[in-house]
This record gives sequence, C-alpha cells and structure tokens, in this order.
Amino acid sequence: MSSPYPEGVLFRLVDKESRNVLVAAEDVRGFFVDPDEEPPETVTFVRAHRIDPKAGKTERAEFEVVGREGKTIGAYDVGRVAAVLRQASGSTDATHARPDVEYALFGHVCEFPEAGEMWRRWAEGGPIEAGEWRRYPAGAQKSWLHVVQTAWFSSGRRATRYSPVETAVIEGSGIVTRAALYCAVGEAVNGPGGYFGSNLDALHDCLRTMRRDSDRPLRVLWRDFPASREALGSDYTDAVRSVFQESGVEVERG
Repeated sequence: MSSPYPEGVLFRLVDKESRNVLVAAEDVRGFFVDPDEEPPETVTFVRAHRIDPKAGKTERAEFEVVGREGKTIGAYDVGRVAAVLRQASGSTDATHARPDVEYALFGHVCEFPEAGEMWRRWAEGGPIEAGEWRRYPAGAQKSWLHVVQTAWFSSGRRATRYSPVETAVIEGSGIVTRAALYCAVGEAVNGPGGYFGSNLDALHDCLRTMRRDSDRPLRVLWRDFPASREALGSDYTDAVRSVFQESGVEVERG
C-alpha cells in the first residue's frame, strides 16, 4: 500500500533561518510525550527520506508536520537541536532501507502524547467530520484540541469567527472535560476541526476579535446544558456563559 504523503514524509526538522530541511521522515519517536514522564534524551526520526549531511545542528529549529500536498500543517518551535546518531533501519531490502536519525532537542517537545497519531489523521487531507473528536477517550481530547489549535494558527488563520453561522449549537451531552467543551465550541462556531478558544482567556480573545472583524450577530444554543454543568461544575460552565454574554452573545440553554 503506497503512502498518502509526499515521498512518505510526515514529519521534518527545519532550520528556521535558512529554511533548510535537516531531516524528513515517515514517523517520529520521543517528540509527543506524556507530561508526567521524563522526556527522552533524543528524538528519533524514523525511516528518514532526506538528511542534510552539512547541517547536523542549528540553534533555531522548527519541527513540522507535513500534509498530503507537502505543505506544513503544524509547526513547533523547538530551539537548539543536534544530530547525535544515525543507524540503518531494520529493512532487509537495501533498496528500500531508510535510516533512523536521532536528534537531541534542547528546547521543547510536545506534551500531548496522542497528538502524533492525530496529526497523521489530519495529514490525510480528508475533511474532518462533525463530532470526530468525540471518538477519542476523554483523556485524549486535550490532544485533539491541541492539534486543532496548532493546525488553525499554522494555516495563517486568526483567533476569530470565520463561519457565517448565526446560531452556534453546542451539543452538551457527553462533554466531560474542559478540552471537550472547547472542541465543541470550536466546531459550533467554525465548523468541524474549527478553533474558537482553548480556555476562558482564549475564548475571550476570539470573541473580542470577532466583534472587531464583523457586526454579524452570533447566538449560542447550548443543548443538554445541565449535563455539561454537572460534568464540568457550575462555576466553570457559568464562567463560560459569562464570557459569551459579556461579548454580547446570547446563550440559550437547552
């Protein structure tokens, strides 16, 4: 089965100043990590398709997720990196063998462990389906929200409203985490895979920018509000309603 990605590449490491690709690979180990675990000393780029032998290190690197058409769909500023080891892959077919390349990352890794596989879904290029985030366990929905937010800003979009919808419908049943609530809000306002805040401050920023960008009205229909309130707590759901209402957005509870 052929890969849907250009030359099989899904992740790459790029020098931010020169834009030279240090390594481009099919997979990665050690970059998407659990925040409660000690991060590995190196990140492994698995089955590398491209390696720049003259650029083993840089002070300003960017970790990029590559979409189906070879465009960057997600990016992370990781700072200083250095290649520390190259080893042949386990393939017995020398014509298809690709090396694994290890880099020491002295800056940041991604503390959303499920994000790597979720990025693979986004890189396929097919439309994100309504409610797709609900298919993941509650603990993984924070990673989905992270991918939504990162993809949103990496595409050049801003924290505002893009959809022409006038009534944003939040399906409150099954929302048991704050991350799930913001997945639902982003989808209700900007469509499947849409972003419209990831916490109270970010929601306020989106609403403020929305008011500045357009005078089109927006109202919110929050279905099964009691279920959301029970799961998230009355203080938090009331705070979310207040942020909407302070921005002139009517919130109807269903």
